Amino acid sequence: GFGIMDQTVMVHAGNAIDLTFGVTFGLSTLSAAACGQICSDVAGVTFGGAIESVAASAGLPEPKLSATQQRLPVVKRTGFLGRILGVVFGCVLGLTNLLFIDASR
Repeated sequence: GFGIMDQTVMVHAGNAIDLTFGVTFGLSTLSAAACGQICSDVAGVTFGGAIESVAASAGLPEPKLSATQQRLPVVKRTGFLGRILGVVFGCVLGLTNLLFIDASR
């Protein structure tokens, strides 16, 4: 959820900044993208809890691991890898926003 939201805000905010402030003040596209990333980070801080709440209400079960199991290296590595794959997958899905932007403007 977070990766999709992050990319969506970044792509659309960066595009809007590029088409407005970029044109007005001569900002490079990369500068507009960086400003879009700032907007995305602010949205992440603002709405991160809401995204987690929605994910929790989806009914996905929490792993029932003991404290000892949670400290196992294999459990930590698996959780780390799962978080990385989740963010990458969400970001790739979020990039589909690029299909809906009129690049000819």
